[in-house]
Amino acid sequence: METVIPRYLVPFHPKQVPHFFTDVLVVGGGLAGLRAALAVDAGLSALVVTKRELAVSNSCQAQGGIACVLSSEDRFEDHMADTLTAGGSLCSKTTVEHVVREGPRRIRELIEWGTEFDHIGNDLALGREGGHGRNRVAHALGDATGKEVMRAMIEQATARPAIGIWENTFTLDLLTDRQACRGAVVWNPRHGKTLVWAKQTILATGGVGQLYRETTNPEVATGDGMAIAYRAGAELRDMEFVQFHPTVLYIAGSSRQLITEAMRGEGALLIDRNGDRFMPDYDPSAELAPRDIVSRAIVSQMEKTRHPNVYLDLRHLDPDRVRARFPGIAAICAKFNLDITRDRIPVRPGAHYMMGGVVVDLQGRTTLPGLWAAGEVACTGLHGANRLASNSLLEALVFGASAGNGASLAARQVDDTYRALSLTNPRVMPDNGSVPFDVADIRASLKALMWRAVGLRRTAECLIEARENVHHWCHYVLERQLAGPEGWELQDMLTVARLIIEAASLRTETRGGHVRTDYPDPDDEHWTRHLAFCRGNDS
Repeated sequence: METVIPRYLVPFHPKQVPHFFTDVLVVGGGLAGLRAALAVDAGLSALVVTKRELAVSNSCQAQGGIACVLSSEDRFEDHMADTLTAGGSLCSKTTVEHVVREGPRRIRELIEWGTEFDHIGNDLALGREGGHGRNRVAHALGDATGKEVMRAMIEQATARPAIGIWENTFTLDLLTDRQACRGAVVWNPRHGKTLVWAKQTILATGGVGQLYRETTNPEVATGDGMAIAYRAGAELRDMEFVQFHPTVLYIAGSSRQLITEAMRGEGALLIDRNGDRFMPDYDPSAELAPRDIVSRAIVSQMEKTRHPNVYLDLRHLDPDRVRARFPGIAAICAKFNLDITRDRIPVRPGAHYMMGGVVVDLQGRTTLPGLWAAGEVACTGLHGANRLASNSLLEALVFGASAGNGASLAARQVDDTYRALSLTNPRVMPDNGSVPFDVADIRASLKALMWRAVGLRRTAECLIEARENVHHWCHYVLERQLAGPEGWELQDMLTVARLIIEAASLRTETRGGHVRTDYPDPDDEHWTRHLAFCRGNDS
């Protein structure tokens, strides 16, 4: 990888910008970030910095629910086995067992904090999704679990005086000194750049879905946390494993909307343009096969029928039950004159979740001292090559709590006399001969390229094209010091895109979310291993 990636995106000098001090800095305000902040000891200060408002995150948009062993008919061993099977032999068995066994405790905690899960009588209503052998997905408001969970979490976080929250604040880079994280440089329209000095820092910035033209992710999911961790010297892993959700509402010209897997768990069928149910031809589990299998099957069926989408069919199910179970999706579809109880729902796959990310141990500690990570930005070992449905919110809760606890303990070991350091990044005068560029145009071009060449299906030829294009853009985008969030997001997206492309090029096999049509089979002999990337030492 020849492109030079700058250590810091913007110039700063400690005598020219404000300073802020906190015991624990949490970057990201989704479920993992807020759970981490809530785990910080009451005697310590915590600051949550989030790029937009707290209500704008993948966590808030989560529909399906939280997978957890919550009934006498289920066992930890069964949930663990389903997770390991979906993960394509690359999960950490230790992590899987830790998360699965910790799950019920974290669900009870959410209930104590006021989360209103759906019930059937006195028992939690538990649904089933693809890859699960049991009904174990707890949900809320029918199909708006994330909205309800985040409501309770935001109420808890905002009620605690020791937790400060800065919304609409962009985190540009981690501050490092002597190979350790000391905080971050952030920016918002009101104060400009600020150096936030922290005894410990927790990354919880979410995923990378906005790298792709077709995605379920909100606009904020631009991979910032992975980019700033990479620039700071932390190790990243499994970057080739991007999960594509099989069922995204496809209405030409409209924004894409996730159609939860829980619909298939309740009995919805996948049919093609001719009305033929096709999933039994691809996998014995049919509509409840793991996401990678269903996504590939849908693409194959679209090609066979020469149609831009397939359809979810719920017309054979009880209409009243369907409307009660999926009120959010019913409302979304109604905006397009679709009645989910009478009409077929047009769907196709879209980028949904990043299995890879910043490497952490069981406590959430990264390879960079002073830095922790939780949620989608982290690579914990839970998901392997393909995440099992509804394991993401569970992981965010478990590792958010672990990272918050660990960071608290570490922060207490740091003397309270810690101070600002004389870190500077000089202003680089722009080269008058630099090629002008349109940030929005490059972003759109990058998203189209990643969807076409590094999406559901990949080949050496397409990956070479992607590498050449991204290298070209990096050459005249990353060398500049840009002035606002739109440009900084593009720089982060290009940084992460390079890593995804490189990992996808190196892994010459098909496994989980990574599909190489020129290497269509798994190669256990050579590739039952991970690819790691660290600034200056990619391997």
